Amino acid sequence: MYEILEISLADTRRMYSYKQQDLYGADFTIKGFDYPWLISSRTWKRGEKVLDVGGAYSALPEYLHSEYGVQAWVVDDFGINSSEVFWERGRSPQEHIAARPQIRYVQERLGDPSISTLPQGCFDVIYSISVLEHVPGNALQAVWQHMDLLLKPGGEMLHAIDMPLPTNFGISGMLKVLVMDWFFAMMPVFLKEKHFRISPKTYTRLALQALRIPVPSLKNLGMLKMAIDPDVFVDSYQHGFNRIVKDGAVNYRFQRESILLIRLRKKS
Repeated sequence: MYEILEISLADTRRMYSYKQQDLYGADFTIKGFDYPWLISSRTWKRGEKVLDVGGAYSALPEYLHSEYGVQAWVVDDFGINSSEVFWERGRSPQEHIAARPQIRYVQERLGDPSISTLPQGCFDVIYSISVLEHVPGNALQAVWQHMDLLLKPGGEMLHAIDMPLPTNFGISGMLKVLVMDWFFAMMPVFLKEKHFRISPKTYTRLALQALRIPVPSLKNLGMLKMAIDPDVFVDSYQHGFNRIVKDGAVNYRFQRESILLIRLRKKS
């Protein structure tokens, strides 16, 4: 069983605070919120085994290792089986890994414990930053259950998951969000898996159900809050421009995104 420590949306009040404190990585972008949120959300302890899910080229494992003395692991296949343009930036996973011997890299994906080399019940902390939204809906349950197997009793999960604002999809899209939020329990599984990112409520319900955690009311994740609350943090237009410049996504249309924040502690 798990204790829910936080389920919320990123907010501008915390973003301003992170920036004022000059916390590591603080900036007005999604990862610029995620990094200080993760770092400030708990007390890190020397020697803890910490697993970054999908970290790839992220500098965060190095920071946690050097600043707090944790044993930093990263599980990621570095996009070897992906066709996404994100991975086509002339970088070499082998060179990246070789230059960071203090970090333990495991080149695989989560979701199938029977073929994974990661030790079960080993990690004090498992976290992800802008990763779990890329896991297909039909694999979501398996990934969350695999993370559960890897986490020690008493350990914590911290996940920052990119979420599109419902207003991206116009009136019809917003109505679909309301229907999914209101009638989730009656929806067939294939629809839930197909639309797993339609709203933070839908994603949270699927994640908690995968871990057999009773789902709370989630009123703070409502569609209207995301649509009209000015305190909901929204990624900058610079992100969209970076997609065009760095990834060559010439037809990219900026999609406003916020962040779903999930913190859980596994009961001993």
